[in-house]
Amino acid sequence: MKRRPGASRIGAAFALVAGVLAAGCTTAPEDDADGAYTGPLTYRCEEDMQMTVQRKGSLVSVHSPRGIDLDLPAAPPGQSARFGESLYAVVLEGKDALWMVNGKPPISCSL
Repeated sequence: MKRRPGASRIGAAFALVAGVLAAGCTTAPEDDADGAYTGPLTYRCEEDMQMTVQRKGSLVSVHSPRGIDLDLPAAPPGQSARFGESLYAVVLEGKDALWMVNGKPPISCSL
């Protein structure tokens, strides 16, 4: 089987996401009745970057570490930790967040 270039980076990103999801949960500030944050929350990220996240029903509004503004749906629908579509995804677990862009290394952030 022929491997695609960058497949190991994609595998590493999925492993990192799995690690974040498997980590112990802590409660983020401003929890709603379902235990999901309401925000806005500002995370400090690697390389002196920041990310702001605010819940909007089943979406999150994200100002990414690289300055992109997006509204991302729950992925899969109905849960409150993973959001994404197309090229972008964010995983929120307690005080930690992981920002992912297809083809780029993930960025770790925390409150």
